[in-house]
Amino acid sequence: MHLHKKTKRGLSSIVTGAILLSAVAVMGIMIVAWANSNLTKHQQDLDSTFSDNYNKINEKILIEHVWFNSVGPTINMTMNNIGTVGLNVTSIQITNITSSQTYSFIHTDGGITTGGMLSIIENFGWVADTPYDILVTTGRDSQFKTQVVSP
Repeated sequence: MHLHKKTKRGLSSIVTGAILLSAVAVMGIMIVAWANSNLTKHQQDLDSTFSDNYNKINEKILIEHVWFNSVGPTINMTMNNIGTVGLNVTSIQITNITSSQTYSFIHTDGGITTGGMLSIIENFGWVADTPYDILVTTGRDSQFKTQVVSP
């Protein structure tokens, strides 16, 4: 007796291989897309940080013409932007060196273009013949300091 065993060739191994290959390809595409978007975000952050730091290095203020006026009493300061980028003066801090008393003035309209100047007048109860530190802070957190003596 001769038995013929009929075997059916199934497509299950081919279909299974195709499904696995497709799944691996989709996962690979997803990983590449995620890595690309992540890299793009980090590149934008790096560009922004570089730009901010580069501009911060190029900020330069020359504080000059500081007048103490007994009317008011007030202080009048002129600041020149001698840097290569525009800047915004955000705060001015005046410290009495003798008593360590500090006065702070916040400015919201202190923009100075390249080569421009800003003159401010503030009410300030100054003491005669006293040294003061003047600290000017910009929008990029650059700080510029000078010393003056009131008349």
